[in-house]
Amino acid sequence: MIPYRKVLFICKENVCRSIMAEAILNAVKGDRPLTVASRGLVVLFPEPLNPKAVAVLKGNEMEPSKEYSEEFVPERDVTEGTLILTMSEQEKRQVLKEAHRFPFPADVYTLGEFAGEKADVNSPYGGTLADYGAYYEYIDILVKMAAEKIFNIISKEEEI
Repeated sequence: MIPYRKVLFICKENVCRSIMAEAILNAVKGDRPLTVASRGLVVLFPEPLNPKAVAVLKGNEMEPSKEYSEEFVPERDVTEGTLILTMSEQEKRQVLKEAHRFPFPADVYTLGEFAGEKADVNSPYGGTLADYGAYYEYIDILVKMAAEKIFNIISKEEEI
């Protein structure tokens, strides 16, 4: 098994949920050799990030890695050792429909599924700042659970 070298968080538009997940994993990965990125499935043009999502990240002393959304392009985004974590089962199915375009094999799960939970991370779009904060807390828990699993896989492969 190839250890994960890249974690790619994917949501519908890449303006909120996947951005939060990316920032959280970047904050906890330390000096591990792991690339973390986020993309969207429906990005017709680069959109600014959701201001409430950015405010919640900054309130938790984190910065998003970019200012605008980016589209998921399998040929560019899937590299050797990529783990793709979607925010919902529907987004997972959309990614798997594009698997024939992956230049390398990739593991694809929902974030909840990989973390050992069965719930999707739905969009807080249109909610209050407090709603976005609650979504951040939920994503934070799931990402940290997933991170533990990812780091264990990386450690086991480094021992070999």
